[in-house]
This record gives sequence, structure tokens and C-alpha cells, in this order.
Amino acid sequence: MNIWNRLCFVLALTVCLDTRGLAVEHGTVCREGASLFPASATDKPGRKYMRDRLAQIGHLKLDVTPDFAKRTIRGTATLTFKPIAIPLPKLELDAVGLTIVGVTAQGVTLKEHEVTEEKLVLAFDPPLGVGTEASVIISYQAEPERGLYFRTPEMGYKPGDTQVWSQGEPELHRYWYPGYDYPNQRFTSEVICHVPQGMKVVSNGSLESQTKGADGLIAWHWKQNQPHPNYLVALAAGYFHTIEDKLGALPLALLVPLSEKDQAVNAFRDTKKIIDFFQREIGVPFAWDKYHQVYCLDFVAGGMENTSCTFVAAGLLFRDDVGQLRSLHSLDAHETAHQWFGDLVTCRDWSHLWLNEGFASYYTVLYEEQKNGVDSMRHKLWQEAQKVFESLDSKPIVWRDYADPQLQFDYRSYPKGAWVLHMIRARLGPELYRKCIQTYLERHRNGNVGTDDLQDVMEELSGLSFDQFFDQWLYHGGVPELKIEYSWDAAAKQVKLTVKQTQKVTSEVLLYRFDLPLRFFVKGHEKPLDFTVVVSKTEEDFHFPLAAAPELLRVDPDYTLLAKIDFQPPPDMLGRQLKSDVIGRMIAVQLLARKKDADAVKQLAAVLMGDAFHAVRSEAAKALKTIATPDARAALCVSLKQDDARARLSVVEVLAAFPHPDAHEALWKQSQVEMNPLILSAIIKTWGARPGDAIVSAALRLQLASSSYKQSIASAAISALRAQDDASAVPPILERLQETGLDFPSNMLAQAFDAVAFLARNDKDREQVRLFLVGHLNHPREELRIAAVKGLGTLRDPKSLAVLQPLTTTIKLFKNPVREAAEKSVHALEAEQTKTQELKDVWSKLQELQKKSEGMEKQLDKAGKKPETAKATGKR
Repeated sequence: MNIWNRLCFVLALTVCLDTRGLAVEHGTVCREGASLFPASATDKPGRKYMRDRLAQIGHLKLDVTPDFAKRTIRGTATLTFKPIAIPLPKLELDAVGLTIVGVTAQGVTLKEHEVTEEKLVLAFDPPLGVGTEASVIISYQAEPERGLYFRTPEMGYKPGDTQVWSQGEPELHRYWYPGYDYPNQRFTSEVICHVPQGMKVVSNGSLESQTKGADGLIAWHWKQNQPHPNYLVALAAGYFHTIEDKLGALPLALLVPLSEKDQAVNAFRDTKKIIDFFQREIGVPFAWDKYHQVYCLDFVAGGMENTSCTFVAAGLLFRDDVGQLRSLHSLDAHETAHQWFGDLVTCRDWSHLWLNEGFASYYTVLYEEQKNGVDSMRHKLWQEAQKVFESLDSKPIVWRDYADPQLQFDYRSYPKGAWVLHMIRARLGPELYRKCIQTYLERHRNGNVGTDDLQDVMEELSGLSFDQFFDQWLYHGGVPELKIEYSWDAAAKQVKLTVKQTQKVTSEVLLYRFDLPLRFFVKGHEKPLDFTVVVSKTEEDFHFPLAAAPELLRVDPDYTLLAKIDFQPPPDMLGRQLKSDVIGRMIAVQLLARKKDADAVKQLAAVLMGDAFHAVRSEAAKALKTIATPDARAALCVSLKQDDARARLSVVEVLAAFPHPDAHEALWKQSQVEMNPLILSAIIKTWGARPGDAIVSAALRLQLASSSYKQSIASAAISALRAQDDASAVPPILERLQETGLDFPSNMLAQAFDAVAFLARNDKDREQVRLFLVGHLNHPREELRIAAVKGLGTLRDPKSLAVLQPLTTTIKLFKNPVREAAEKSVHALEAEQTKTQELKDVWSKLQELQKKSEGMEKQLDKAGKKPETAKATGKR
């Protein structure tokens, strides 16, 4: 290696190390970037406790007029209230970003009002006396960024689909009207909304009137005569296609955007059945005046259980051609269950959120059994358990250390909360459990509750102590993790089970005490033999005398314990378990995946093509993927002829993980006959793993130009083209987005922005893509603004800094996703510039060194030639 090569190697190594260090630093920022941003108004440190309630709000009246073109609202909020225990010198109302036009009072002397960043403070002189009722009338205007959301033609929505709707949970109504925005206060309400003729308005309670005003607008007047918390106040207005029905005297209705009228019936199939089942199962009649479901464009959640009117994401609507892959009965059941749990009784603060969400999740499970049978119910519990097991923290369900109440809406409140109720029901039995729940609801009807209220009812009616159960499952985190070892003593004719709790015991996660059910199937016994042992130690041995060695042992056979159980039965038992109950079969399939031998592949292939339940077949497909031998791949390639679309989709998703010609060919053949658009979309996405294939490339461009419901096929093609990292795809993608981009749902359009930016990132000419993304920075849809900002960061064009940097200086009253995305993109672009400049500097140094090196070599050459010349001269 000459001197020049040595210098290049050392400098290149230096550059490599510097760049790698920079990349690590950027990785840290990406992982922990949220901590670098200023906290929002609700992100206050410290444990959270229930708010003081110094005044009882009796009634809230909203009279509002939305301006759809300007996406603003003006109105008056009238609140009736009285002090609870002490004279009231001031009333503090939550209000963020509102323009207060004027405030008047009745029944009390208003001294002054003050508007802060988060509050409207009304001062009284003299203070309002205890027992004295008063009211305030607040005129205001708002251009809300939270709490109330417009969907208009100016935002790229179809003119016939214009709508506005609210979303208050957890504390978002403060952004569009002043009020007491916390769950421990309940009051009656009424909403009057003025809209153009032809629009419909839905709110809580019953419709009092529709009257035409002098301005030509129609005033819809809704009134809720039962008290409910602020976050459940609702407003939806717009053009809707409506289906109506009744359950007895209860009016039912479903409203969808006019463009989705053909899909409406699919969303309304179960509602009447669900309410009827819940009334019988819970023992408390449906409490509200009506039940309407309103499907909202680009809704900010899956659904929201406002009293008497649930709002749902229109993006969840579907056509019949998707088969078993789509159903709204689970979401319908969840939101309907909230009409009892969360609406009729409400958690008193967000640390007890599971009393809303856990109940709604569990009664969804119970309806699953009612609709599809016990196997489907247990499979749903299985899915919920996996969500709990996948969590990486040990926070308890009842947790007060959250920074923002939105952080409570996770696996603890939903699936784990549901499992807590399932375990209680298993302990009490269905009838006693039902009696406890009915009593709990009737006792606290139209009130607020904490976890202790539920425990009190359970203990009172059952005579059992739930102290330890609630302590370990609700006030501590984690789950039991069990290692179970089995042996058969032929001489003593008994089974020995060693049960170990292997979870890490800390101040947050206890050593559990629980009942562990066991079921032995013994030859010669007509019925299985059931035992229950109490597990309470780190390691315990249990002995069971039996007439003969059991043919099968099922741990927790009825699936009543939330625990990670590691039990490896003997091979003969495992084979029999493949033919047992649905959870037993799921577990057996997972155990076979560990074996990775030919016999395991053979058994799994038989399950994949022969099990009666789709979820077991899907699990078998995943197990074959884990084994990943040629035989496993071959078994998957011939298993695409699944009648159930859910199992067929699982096979497609598993085959996508095999970068092998056989897998590619199987998926290609399936794409030629597949009629389910969601499965076809999944197959198209797999083509991203086949760059350079001319046939696939042509097919992707054909699918990119295709039209399908919600553009799922074209979106899949864009994802595949991104995965291929083929810059030649930029022009056709950009053309499709420019021509028909607004036909895509917002989430798919955001993904397309990322794809076109990613594919163009290395092009010398990125101007067309940059201008396309810049053109969306002021788009009325927040999702598209965020996507454009992120795309500019991905594009890596330094020209974007000029438009991104101003976005990082917006007001920081609350978390602003656009601002946060801009900060990340600016950081990435500045780092890219720094790296580029560093490389330029290094290259300049290399060139200087090269020149010096060349000069040194010339000098060495000259120095080396002189003696040689002299020698030659001497010879002469």
C-alpha cells in the first residue's frame, strides 16, 4: 500500500467513524425526540388526583352556528351552577384558544372575567352563597384545532359529504366551548345548532324542535335530560344518508356520509341484537332516549360513545367483497356497551379509566360468544391476552403517574381490564357476577365511580374478599409468568406438577396468589378429572393420584386465567392436544413451532388445511413461518386454497416473509385469481421484495392506475414500489397523486407522500416532488400537513429548510403534531447538511493531501533518478 492509499484509508476510516457517531446520535433523537419538545398545557408532572369540584354545574346550554367555509364556530354557552359547600368567589372554566366576546350573569354579580391560556375565570362580588343557583352566559368564537373538526370541500372532501363533528374525550371540548372539562362532574345539557337547509344535526338526548330562522338556517334543538359528564357532550352536523329502526320503543338510526350510503347496511347489522343482548345480560335497560350512530370522515378514533349517539370512523365502512375480513360488530358492541359503562356510570378520574374501557371491552367479548359461539369468544380473549403480553412495562391498571390522560388509553384499560372482569366472572359464576354488575350500575346510576366502588359491591354480594385480587391485578402491574414441569410416577400412580412463578418480583409486580385449574383426561374415565390448586409461591409441587397416566393434561382448560404459561407436554399429549379445545389447539400449534422438525411440519400442514377454526389455521401458518424449512415453505405454498378469507390472508402474509422463488410464484398465481380486494392488496405489497422483475414492475404500474374502494389496490402498489426503491416510479406515483390523490383516505395519502419522497431522495432533480409536498404544508387536513412535513424531511432537499423552519415556531399551548414533525425534519435536514459539509471538507483535505503526495512522489522520483544518471555518466 503506497502512501496515498494509506492516507485515503485512514481518512476514510475517520469519516466512517464520524458518520457512524452522527447516525447514532440521530437515532437517539428519533427514539427520544418527544422529550426534546416543550410540554403541552396538560403535560404536568406529578401524580394525578381527582380535581376539586367547588360548584355543581346543573345544566349546560350551547347555541352554536358553524361556518363551514371558514371552519369556525360562534355561539353562546349558558351554564347554570351553585356552590357545593362553601361560598363561591369565582368560577373557573376550561377554555383554550377561544375568543370571548362577552360574559353576563344572572343570580350573581359578575365583577370581572379573565382569560388565561387555559381558563376563563369569572370573579363574583359578593361570592355566590351556598344553595344559591346562578347562571352565566358566555358569547364566544373559535377556530378550533381540537375538539371540533370540520370536513369540507375546501379540505378536499366531496361537497355532498360536508360535515362537522365533536370529539371530547379525554379533555378536548375546551377547545370549542368553555365548560367544566373533567369527568367528575355531571349535568344535563342541550345543544342548538344552526345549519343550512338539507343538513342534519345529531346531539345527545331527544330532538325538541327544528325551526327556520330569519337567516335561512335551520336550528336543530336537542336536549339531554339525564346528567352526563362534559366529555360526552356531542355535536355532529352535515349531509348524511340515514337508516332508521326501532328496538321496542327505542329509536335507532345510523347516519353515514352520502358517498358511503351503499355501505351503510353493513354497519347496522348487529346494533339491535347487541342492545337486546346487553339489556338481558346486564339486567339494566338501555338508559337513553335514542341510540344513533354517526359515521364521521377521518374521525380521530375508531369510535366515541357519546350518550345516546356514538360517533364512528367512516374509514371502517366496507363492502361485501371483503368477506370475513371486515365486520363492525365488535366495535358496535364496544361502543354500545359504553352506554352503560362510561355513560350511565363514569370513572371519577382518568386513573380509573378501566371502569369505562375494560367493561366495554369485556362485554364485546361476551357478545362475541352470543354471536359466534364459545370458540370465537375464547379466541377474542386470546387476542386480548396477547396485547397484554406484548407490553413492555409494569404499570398498574389504576395508575396516577400519567403526564397526559391520553396515556391511560392503552392495553391496561382495554384488554387487561377486560381480563380482570373475566377472571372475576369465572370466580363468581355468571349468575352472581351478573347480579353484582346490575347492583353496581343501579347503585351508582348517573354518578361517578372508582375501582373501590366495584370492589365494595363484589364483596357485599358474594361474601368473598377481593382485597388481594384487586391489589395484585389492579393496583400492581405485570402478570403471572409460569413454568410448569410434568412427570408421571407409574409406581405411585400419580402426576407431579412443579409450578414456578418466573416473573421478576418488584415493588410494582407482586408474587401472585391465584387459582390454577387443571383437567386430566384419563383412559377409562368417561369424563375428564378437574382439579384446582392455589398457586402462591415462587415454586411449588402438586401431586395428583390417578388410575393411569393421563392421555392429556390441559392447564387452565376453560381459559379463565391471564398468565404467560410455559408448559411442554410429552409428545403423545401434544398430538392429542391438537384435537382438543380451541385454546389447547392454539397452544399446541405454538409448541410445535419450537420443534422445527419434519414431523412438526407434517402436523402443522394438516392443521393448516384441516382445522375447523380459522384462527387455529392462521396460527399454524405462523408456526410454519417460524420453522422456515423448505418443507415448511412448500406446505405454505400449497395452502392458499382457504375458504375462510382470514386464514387465506394469514397464509399470504406469512409467505411474504419468504424471499424464495417458490413463495413468489405461489403468491403471483394467487393474485391472478384472488377476488378479495384486501387479500389482493396484501399480495401486491409482497411484490416490493421483487425489484428488477419486469413482469412485476409492469403489473405494479397497472395496479397503480387502477381504481378500487378507498383506493386500497393503488395504495398497495405504491407501498410495493417504495419497497423496491425504484426512482423511476416517482413520475407515475406523482401523476396519480396530483390527479386523484384526494380519492385516497388521508392515512393512505400520507403513506403515499412518504413513498414519493423516499423514492426521490437520491435524485439530482427533486424539485417537482419538493413543490408537490410544499403545496400541502397549508392543507386544511392536519394529517396531510404532517405528511408533507415528514416527506420534506425524507426528501433530504436542503431547499426545504426555508419553509420548514417557520413551522417550528408556532404557539406551544398544546402538543402540535405539525410543529413536532417540522422540528424533526429540520433536525434531519440540518444534520444532512452538516454531514455533506463534513464530507466536502474531508474531500478537500484528501485533494490537498493528494497534491502533496504527488509532489512528494515527484521529489522522490527526482531524488532517485539523480544517482542513477550520475552512475550512467560515470560509466561513460
